[in-house]
Amino acid sequence: MFGSRDDALYARVQELEGRVERLSARLGTLLDDEDRHARLIEMTTRAEGALRSLRELTEPAGVGEPRFEAALDTVYRAKTYGYVAVYFVGGRTARMRLLVGPQSPPTTSVGYANSGSEINSYMGGVVRPGEYWMAATHRTGMKAGFECIFTPLF
Repeated sequence: MFGSRDDALYARVQELEGRVERLSARLGTLLDDEDRHARLIEMTTRAEGALRSLRELTEPAGVGEPRFEAALDTVYRAKTYGYVAVYFVGGRTARMRLLVGPQSPPTTSVGYANSGSEINSYMGGVVRPGEYWMAATHRTGMKAGFECIFTPLF
């Protein structure tokens, strides 16, 4: 009984050793092909250069910036295009405005939410790079039942 398992194992090892020999022979053939090797090196160099260029273009634009939870009544400055979402999650009611603009604090209202009535308990808007923005309560510093999330678009 044990002999047949040993024989099967021995046969499998021989089969795998044969595969390794065949793959080694193919690898040797590929390594001996200098033109192919030079083309692969050139393609690799070009691909690495393109990747470096892409990184250089995207990093200043804020590509890959993480989404974050923003505090209410706090002024932020956008590094990249982004979407600000302000929504009521429960708790103390409030009136909220989404303010944006080139100055700090921003003064242009681009959204309004009011959880105390049934007008709207959500607001959102796009912010451009360099703009200041804030989710402002109707009474600065008020503990409101709203949350605010900034999501970079690029």
